[in-house]
This record gives sequence, structure tokens and C-alpha cells, in this order.
Amino acid sequence: MRVKKTRQSDRGVYRYPVQVEDGRGGYRTAYNVIKPGEDGITEVMIKSLHAMDDHEVYLNVKNGHPPMTAEQKAAKKEWEEAHPGEKYSMNWNLSLDYIAGEDDEEVDKSHVLAGASYNPFDEEEVSPEVRRLRDVVATMTERQKQVYQLVLLEGRGYTEVAKILDCSPANVKQICNKVIALIKAGV
Repeated sequence: MRVKKTRQSDRGVYRYPVQVEDGRGGYRTAYNVIKPGEDGITEVMIKSLHAMDDHEVYLNVKNGHPPMTAEQKAAKKEWEEAHPGEKYSMNWNLSLDYIAGEDDEEVDKSHVLAGASYNPFDEEEVSPEVRRLRDVVATMTERQKQVYQLVLLEGRGYTEVAKILDCSPANVKQICNKVIALIKAGV
């Protein structure tokens, strides 16, 4: 579970841990490094991987703190007034017991895990429009997908995208117009 973002100075590559055999019957952690320019990897791909990690960190930190009740907020305010200059300790660690309710008897907590699971690509819950858009994106060239991601999804300007993709802003605009035409025709 990630709780820290990668430093800006280390974002030129993407590093992720893998378990490898240590030769003594166990495993150790090693790191694979993905670099732009190797095996078709682009800077955009590296940036997207870091963006996904950042989102995971945000959700992990956000979800790691349960909402405070009115009584807890009042107690926090009272403590902070009694201890000026100090920070109120909020080190929460959620567990399945906390979420499911703490009872003395054994409780089946599988319903908690089932409710927490989420598949964004579950086709039963995806609208027909989204399915058609995915089909259109699947037909795009790699360059069109990059422009679609950077301009239309991330909202970057033509000049910024041109620098990333090493082409002219006019070329980015032309590709973007083609992408929009493909989307309008397909959706």
C-alpha cells in the first residue's frame, strides 16, 4: 500500500518492486526500472504511471482516516486549546474489525471486502456510450491515443504536448481535431 509520492527528481523513470528468488529458498525485493526510450516506453507512459501512483497514495491516505464524529471534533478542539502550538495526534489504523464492527463472536467479514472491491471495467455497469468510446479509442494510432490522453483527458495545451511528443503545436492540433472527429463519428 503506497502512502508516499515519488519525489519529483526521481520521476524521469518508473521503479517498481518485484519479488525474486534469493537462491536460498526464499525471496528478496528487487526493483525493476522502466526508462523512456527503451522497449517503446515514452515519457507520457512514465508520467501516467506516476499519476496512477499519486492517485493511489491520495486514496490510501484519505481512506486511512475515518470521519470524525461531532464529539471527536469537540474533543480535538478542546485538546488543541489546552495544548497551544502542538498538533493533535490523528494516527488511525483501520482494520476489518473496525469497519465490520467489533464483536466478541466471529463475524464473517467477507461482505466488507466484497463491498470494497471495485472493477472500473466491469462491463455490466458501463454505459453503452462509454463502451463505444472505448471501442473508438482502441482503433486510434499510438500518437492519437497520446494526444487524446494529454489534451482531452488531462487538459494540457498544444504547446506543452508538442514538447512532450517532440512535434509542432500545429501537428498536435491537427491530431486532436482528427481524434475529436473519430470520437464524434464513433459515439
